[in-house]
Amino acid sequence: MATESERIVTSISSNVFFEEFTFDKNQFRSKDGELELADTVLWLDDLLFVIQVKERNPNDVKTAVEENKWFLNVTKKAKKQIGDSITFFKSYDGIKIKNLRNHEIEILKPSLDQINKVIVYVPNSDLITEENRFTKFYESSQVGNVHIFHIEDYLWVCKYLVTPTELDEYLKFRERIYLKHKQIISIFPEQYVLSHFLNTDDESIIREGYIETLTTVDQDTVGWDMSGIIRSFPNKLVMPEGSAAHDYYAIIKQIAKLKRFELKHLKDRFIAMIDDVEKDTMAFPYRYANPRTECGFVFVPLVKEKAGVWRNALVAFTGIFKYKWKLKKCLGVCASKDGSYFDINWAFTESDWIYDQKLDEAVKRDLEVYGQGEIINLGRYKFKDKED
Repeated sequence: MATESERIVTSISSNVFFEEFTFDKNQFRSKDGELELADTVLWLDDLLFVIQVKERNPNDVKTAVEENKWFLNVTKKAKKQIGDSITFFKSYDGIKIKNLRNHEIEILKPSLDQINKVIVYVPNSDLITEENRFTKFYESSQVGNVHIFHIEDYLWVCKYLVTPTELDEYLKFRERIYLKHKQIISIFPEQYVLSHFLNTDDESIIREGYIETLTTVDQDTVGWDMSGIIRSFPNKLVMPEGSAAHDYYAIIKQIAKLKRFELKHLKDRFIAMIDDVEKDTMAFPYRYANPRTECGFVFVPLVKEKAGVWRNALVAFTGIFKYKWKLKKCLGVCASKDGSYFDINWAFTESDWIYDQKLDEAVKRDLEVYGQGEIINLGRYKFKDKED
């Protein structure tokens, strides 16, 4: 049974990763019997986080010497448990475990050099020395560098980094700056590393003044929060007959992989589409491509008299835009209104680009009427006291 601290870490992580991609029931069957992964696993295609949580029972807290001995022992044990998980990923082509939606998902063999290995510890006392408190890695010749976080620091990080891609980029940066400046970083609190990353992902130079900017980071979560929209996904998708209950994950993945300002760009166009439908005015689709994720996004508002053709409109606009920009993937959304209720439908297509004469001709006609669409390349983080 999960401890309270394990549940807390899982809850924090799922806010970043969504319940669909967070796993905490990690026993699985294999040809070698029943095995178990680390406490929390976060998986989103090429993003994989393996998290082991260690908590000190408050009733067992004793002297400073014993508590620091506990810290060294549990981080060593957690490293081994993470190492076991990596061994399992190496050994099996796929591992089936249940996510927080209670859907059984098969985690396919990941790229092992991309795994984020994380220990989160909960000491339940103030007896840990500053040296141990600021320890950021467990270095292992077998497992590699394993991130170590006091739970308070993990809370800080997940408060400021709101998407899986942001968290992944931060952990990769955290390791780089640690390897570049081991002695200096080892005496700096986590807040410095986080504030440095928010200012720049260049790890070459330490600037102590970065830490003063942490409280000025633009945390306009309303601007990029898509949780309310995402809840409607399972019942509002154009999916092939016979699709599994969790096939809508393909759509959520494209949104979960976005950074905050990419999310805001998406949400702004979603809202603009809804506004057009509310006014019942004829409007062109909003369309853009994100080169970073190789995915296109199409938002199609329909006036009432055209509401009945939503399926054809959604499929056509999504397919044409994908073909036009030779994209691997494209996500389409169509909105119309029936009385006082909005009808919102989603579609997703993914395939390699192949020349198609009919689509080629459709793109030429589309270009004359609707134009190119956008190619976006948005920035990183903003601060309230800095110019955009």
